[in-house]
Amino acid sequence: MPETSIAVLFPGQGAFYGRALADLRDEFPEVGPVLAEIGDAARPLLGDRAVDQLFATRTPDTEQLLREAPEALQLAIYAVSTATYAVLRARGLRPNVLIGHSLGEIAALVAAGAFTPAEGAEIVCHRSIALREAGLGDAYMAAIGTDADRAQRLVDLVGDPLTGIAVENHAGQTVLSGRAETLDTIGRLAAVLKIDFARLKSPYAFHSPLLGPAAEKFAARIADIRQRPLETTVHSPIIGRAYEDGDRLTELLAGHFTARVRFGDTVRELAGTGVSVFVESGALDALSRITGRIVESPVTTVPTLLPEAGGAAVLRQALDRLASVGAVAAGAGGSSADQLRAALLSDVPAEDFEAFWNGRGVEVRAFAREAYLTYLGAKEEPGVGAANGSLGGSANGSANGSLNGSANGSVAAVPAAAVDRDTLVRQLADIYAEALEYPAEVFEEATDLEAELGVDSVKQTELLVRVGNRYELPPRPSDVRPAAYNTLGKIADLIIASGGSV
Repeated sequence: MPETSIAVLFPGQGAFYGRALADLRDEFPEVGPVLAEIGDAARPLLGDRAVDQLFATRTPDTEQLLREAPEALQLAIYAVSTATYAVLRARGLRPNVLIGHSLGEIAALVAAGAFTPAEGAEIVCHRSIALREAGLGDAYMAAIGTDADRAQRLVDLVGDPLTGIAVENHAGQTVLSGRAETLDTIGRLAAVLKIDFARLKSPYAFHSPLLGPAAEKFAARIADIRQRPLETTVHSPIIGRAYEDGDRLTELLAGHFTARVRFGDTVRELAGTGVSVFVESGALDALSRITGRIVESPVTTVPTLLPEAGGAAVLRQALDRLASVGAVAAGAGGSSADQLRAALLSDVPAEDFEAFWNGRGVEVRAFAREAYLTYLGAKEEPGVGAANGSLGGSANGSANGSLNGSANGSVAAVPAAAVDRDTLVRQLADIYAEALEYPAEVFEEATDLEAELGVDSVKQTELLVRVGNRYELPPRPSDVRPAAYNTLGKIADLIIASGGSV
């Protein structure tokens, strides 16, 4: 089999969902010691309460951590990436290059051997403490749906030197960072120009001049942490090159606070050198999606932890995919694919089953979950919901089930006859056509919003909020991603299952 050039991506802000650490810890024995090492290092700096959440059955969701424990959230994102890489490494993955996105650079340097997992945890904790002590005022980060040149023109128009471009992801998405008042103004301008604008789930305005004082505090806090020779190349989208053993890594990490992330340039450069497989070591799939938008030539992107399907199952699938290109040993996922084929569709050729499972496995698991919850519900007394929630209210949602749910997981169902589904799909087509300035006829029930129409995740989130308001839907759990509702048919089913006001 020909050698495959592989990059591992380590995500930053937002790369987390409530069961991510438990998904890893419950299924992969090598994760426990890594998390214990991280917890022991972080406890003296952040305290028991923040660290104990790493070992809970379900960590609070991202929004709750942002409000109540942003330092625990930063540690959790780092822990997920580091633990995921431990699984990949134990199964034989030996990548050619590592790439961190913002906070993810710390996990990348740990993966490369420059720091131990405990030292990486100390760096993350000192980073958070320095930010807290700096008192940065009212500021945030926002994704704007345009390229860096146009985004810069909007920034220049407002004229605030403390607000600017933080991240260049791809031609359709740039991240701004800075003072809230300035970004609010840019958001209003973007609305007039029909440019997507969405506030990000980040506790601070990273990569902006506002963080200068915090950078100095951070540098002083980590100056004595010893670095080791790099065992794997780490290419930094912030310094624009690979790290070298002669670099003072702690000084460079502190400098990241105010420097721009040019992720798109880094991915294009590495793809140009022959990297053809990009593995995302962490929760969700933001970097996998961005990479797919950046690289014009065909590449393979491999996310590893997605909440809808159960993180452990997705990671096992990822290991199977990596085995298929010779990146890890065959059977490293412990899998799933051959065993499932034997149990469910033994008469189907292996190649056909693999293609089916890669494309529809999430839906099959969701259907199985619905069937199980129906079984549980049937065991309850009439009128009493199942102990683990109704079909529409499971924590992770389902292929056609509810993205929303009440506190106990149940959803008030609406009889099918009460809602004309075809009319609902046509209404949704009009809503999406108006928002996206597309002809309504391009929105068929099964049209994939991203794959076929290029609607990115930021815009999908915005439109789901608009739909929720229009049809009076309850709030959705934060660990359910908009990508689970990527067609108008699924969104219509969501409205019906959630008892929306049609």
